[in-house]
Amino acid sequence: MSNHSHFVCTSGDLSCSAQRAWDKVCFYEHIAIQPSLLLRTVLPVPQRTSGAYRAVGDVSRCMYSDGGYLTKQIRHIAAGQRIDFDIIEQSIRYATRILLKGGTIEIEPHEGGTCSVHMLTRYELRGAARFIPRFFINHVISAMHRIVLTDMQIRLAPRSSDARAAIEYQRAA
Repeated sequence: MSNHSHFVCTSGDLSCSAQRAWDKVCFYEHIAIQPSLLLRTVLPVPQRTSGAYRAVGDVSRCMYSDGGYLTKQIRHIAAGQRIDFDIIEQSIRYATRILLKGGTIEIEPHEGGTCSVHMLTRYELRGAARFIPRFFINHVISAMHRIVLTDMQIRLAPRSSDARAAIEYQRAA
Protein backbone atom coordinates (compact mmCIF):
# COMPACT_ATOMS: atom_id res chain seq x y z
CA MET A 1 0.00 0.00 0.00
CA SER A 2 1.23 3.46 -0.79
CA ASN A 3 1.50 6.25 1.72
CA HIS A 4 -0.65 9.34 1.24
CA SER A 5 0.95 12.65 2.22
CA HIS A 6 -1.18 15.58 3.34
CA PHE A 7 -0.79 18.90 5.09
CA VAL A 8 -2.89 21.30 7.16
CA CYS A 9 -2.21 25.04 7.31
CA THR A 10 -3.85 27.34 9.85
CA SER A 11 -3.30 31.09 10.13
CA GLY A 12 -4.09 33.65 12.78
CA ASP A 13 -3.57 37.37 13.22
CA LEU A 14 -1.87 38.84 16.29
CA SER A 15 -2.00 42.47 17.33
CA CYS A 16 1.70 42.70 18.08
CA SER A 17 4.94 43.07 16.17
CA ALA A 18 6.36 40.08 14.33
CA GLN A 19 9.36 40.10 16.68
CA ARG A 20 7.16 39.90 19.79
CA ALA A 21 5.23 37.02 18.21
CA TRP A 22 8.49 35.28 17.29
CA ASP A 23 9.61 35.49 20.92
CA LYS A 24 6.47 33.52 21.92
CA VAL A 25 6.56 30.87 19.17
CA CYS A 26 6.06 27.42 20.64
CA PHE A 27 4.81 23.98 19.76
CA TYR A 28 1.62 22.29 20.96
CA GLU A 29 3.73 20.50 23.59
CA HIS A 30 4.70 23.81 25.18
CA ILE A 31 1.32 25.53 25.59
CA ALA A 32 0.47 26.79 29.05
CA ILE A 33 -3.31 26.49 28.65
CA GLN A 34 -5.37 23.32 28.79
CA PRO A 35 -6.13 21.75 25.40
CA SER A 36 -9.73 22.00 24.25
CA LEU A 37 -12.21 19.22 25.00
CA LEU A 38 -11.89 17.99 21.41
CA LEU A 39 -8.11 17.73 21.67
CA ARG A 40 -8.22 16.08 25.12
CA THR A 41 -10.75 13.56 23.81
CA VAL A 42 -9.10 12.66 20.51
CA LEU A 43 -5.38 13.11 21.21
CA PRO A 44 -3.09 12.21 24.07
CA VAL A 45 -2.29 15.25 26.22
CA PRO A 46 1.29 16.58 26.52
CA GLN A 47 2.74 15.79 29.96
CA ARG A 48 6.37 16.96 29.96
CA THR A 49 8.92 18.12 27.43
CA SER A 50 12.71 18.00 27.37
CA GLY A 51 15.25 19.45 25.00
CA ALA A 52 15.33 22.68 23.01
CA TYR A 53 13.84 24.10 19.83
CA ARG A 54 15.63 27.38 19.16
CA ALA A 55 18.61 26.36 16.94
CA VAL A 56 19.04 24.16 13.87
CA GLY A 57 19.64 20.61 15.03
CA ASP A 58 17.94 21.08 18.41
CA VAL A 59 15.81 18.14 19.51
CA SER A 60 12.68 18.42 21.68
CA ARG A 61 10.94 15.33 23.06
CA CYS A 62 7.49 15.32 24.62
CA MET A 63 5.93 12.54 26.68
CA TYR A 64 2.15 12.18 26.36
CA SER A 65 -0.68 10.92 28.55
CA ASP A 66 -0.93 7.67 26.57
CA GLY A 67 2.66 6.77 27.50
CA GLY A 68 3.90 7.62 24.02
CA TYR A 69 6.29 10.30 22.89
CA LEU A 70 6.96 12.62 19.97
CA THR A 71 10.44 13.88 19.09
CA LYS A 72 10.97 16.95 16.89
CA GLN A 73 14.20 18.16 15.35
CA ILE A 74 14.70 21.69 14.07
CA ARG A 75 15.60 21.57 10.37
CA HIS A 76 15.76 25.27 9.50
CA ILE A 77 15.37 28.64 11.18
CA ALA A 78 15.09 32.06 9.59
CA ALA A 79 15.39 34.12 12.77
CA GLY A 80 12.29 36.15 13.49
CA GLN A 81 10.43 34.66 10.53
CA ARG A 82 10.25 30.89 10.21
CA ILE A 83 11.02 27.61 11.92
CA ASP A 84 10.87 24.24 10.10
CA PHE A 85 10.95 20.95 11.98
CA ASP A 86 10.79 17.23 11.33
CA ILE A 87 9.21 14.55 13.50
CA ILE A 88 12.05 12.06 13.94
CA GLU A 89 10.44 9.64 16.42
CA GLN A 90 6.90 8.97 17.58
CA SER A 91 5.00 6.38 19.51
CA ILE A 92 1.84 8.28 20.41
CA ARG A 93 -1.60 6.85 19.77
CA TYR A 94 -2.33 6.53 16.02
CA ALA A 95 1.39 6.81 15.14
CA THR A 96 1.32 3.68 12.98
CA ARG A 97 -1.72 4.89 11.01
CA ILE A 98 -1.39 8.69 11.03
CA LEU A 99 2.31 9.45 10.79
CA LEU A 100 3.22 13.03 11.66
CA LYS A 101 6.10 14.15 9.45
CA GLY A 102 6.89 17.71 10.56
CA GLY A 103 5.87 21.25 9.97
CA THR A 104 6.53 24.96 9.82
CA ILE A 105 5.68 28.00 11.89
CA GLU A 106 6.02 31.27 10.00
CA ILE A 107 5.55 34.84 11.18
CA GLU A 108 4.45 37.41 8.59
CA PRO A 109 4.80 41.08 9.58
CA HIS A 110 2.17 43.62 8.55
CA GLU A 111 2.21 47.40 8.39
CA GLY A 112 0.95 48.98 11.56
CA GLY A 113 2.91 46.68 13.88
CA THR A 114 0.73 43.57 13.60
CA CYS A 115 1.50 40.15 12.17
CA SER A 116 0.09 36.83 11.07
CA VAL A 117 1.22 33.40 12.20
CA HIS A 118 0.98 30.52 9.73
CA MET A 119 1.28 26.97 11.07
CA LEU A 120 1.66 23.97 8.79
CA THR A 121 1.69 20.28 9.76
CA ARG A 122 2.61 17.48 7.33
CA TYR A 123 1.30 13.95 7.85
CA GLU A 124 0.88 10.62 6.06
CA LEU A 125 -2.01 8.19 6.22
CA ARG A 126 -1.13 4.52 6.30
CA GLY A 127 -3.19 1.37 5.99
CA ALA A 128 -6.78 1.65 7.17
CA ALA A 129 -6.27 5.29 8.17
CA ARG A 130 -6.58 6.15 4.48
CA PHE A 131 -10.32 5.61 4.94
CA ILE A 132 -10.69 8.03 7.88
CA PRO A 133 -12.35 11.19 6.56
CA ARG A 134 -9.52 13.67 6.00
CA PHE A 135 -11.74 16.58 6.99
CA PHE A 136 -11.85 15.11 10.53
CA ILE A 137 -8.06 14.68 10.75
CA ASN A 138 -7.55 18.16 9.30
CA HIS A 139 -10.06 19.63 11.79
CA VAL A 140 -8.18 18.10 14.74
CA ILE A 141 -4.81 19.33 13.47
CA SER A 142 -6.26 22.78 12.85
CA ALA A 143 -7.67 22.78 16.42
CA MET A 144 -4.16 21.98 17.64
CA HIS A 145 -2.81 24.95 15.65
CA ARG A 146 -5.56 27.24 16.97
CA ILE A 147 -4.79 26.42 20.60
CA VAL A 148 -1.12 27.25 20.02
CA LEU A 149 -2.20 30.57 18.49
CA THR A 150 -4.51 31.20 21.45
CA ASP A 151 -1.69 30.42 23.87
CA MET A 152 0.51 32.93 22.03
CA GLN A 153 -2.29 35.55 22.22
CA ILE A 154 -2.63 35.02 25.95
CA ARG A 155 1.10 35.28 26.59
CA LEU A 156 1.26 38.44 24.44
CA ALA A 157 -1.82 40.11 25.93
CA PRO A 158 -0.94 43.39 27.69
CA ARG A 159 -4.03 43.30 29.92
CA SER A 160 -5.84 40.55 31.74
CA SER A 161 -9.09 41.40 29.87
CA ASP A 162 -7.32 40.59 26.57
CA ALA A 163 -6.19 37.26 28.02
CA ARG A 164 -9.74 36.46 29.14
CA ALA A 165 -11.04 37.31 25.64
CA ALA A 166 -8.48 34.96 24.07
CA ILE A 167 -9.50 32.15 26.44
CA GLU A 168 -13.19 32.71 25.63
CA TYR A 169 -12.34 32.68 21.91
CA GLN A 170 -10.63 29.29 22.31
CA ARG A 171 -13.55 27.83 24.26
CA ALA A 172 -15.93 28.88 21.50
CA ALA A 173 -13.72 27.32 18.79
